[in-house]
Amino acid sequence: MRALVIILGVAIAFVLGVGSAFLSLRDLTPIDTIESGAWKGWPRAGTEDEDPYSRARLARTGELALGPSEGLKLLARSDDTGGDLSGACSYEISGQMPAARLWTIAVETAAGGHLPPAERGGRALGSDEIVRKADGTFTITLAPDPQPGNWLSSEGAGQIRLAARLYDTTARTVTALTQFTVPAITPKGCR
Repeated sequence: MRALVIILGVAIAFVLGVGSAFLSLRDLTPIDTIESGAWKGWPRAGTEDEDPYSRARLARTGELALGPSEGLKLLARSDDTGGDLSGACSYEISGQMPAARLWTIAVETAAGGHLPPAERGGRALGSDEIVRKADGTFTITLAPDPQPGNWLSSEGAGQIRLAARLYDTTARTVTALTQFTVPAITPKGCR
């Protein structure tokens, strides 16, 4: 009887341990997340100061973090109203990116995979090709159908996220994302 109680206790501890580890690694929001609007960033990703849960999440997904000397990655899974980003909807991405020598913004699946090339338009834009206003701000339309000006295609996509990568930036040294500017993501309607 005593052996049965020990075996049952070990089994319960094992299930609770594995279950809690699974739940904490399932959510891709690391402990050291900084936020501004719909955008989230992880300034310690890829550094020696990265928390162990973040390292485990990156190991599970196979994603490589930008190193401290390379830059910073920002993700947006929702618009500024809190609604999930959908490939069937149109959005206006407007404002400025944090200071960086070069930046890119790309449409990805919500789980973080790359979408296949769109039949019309591109899935990514870079700071070297974007049309800006006189004050340095920009407006990008994210939509499934072609749009004039800066356009990112969400054609054929389901749930999506936006990934902005800032290369050669000082943004990593900022302790809170709210100390610098990120573009707004405004919903414009769905099909």
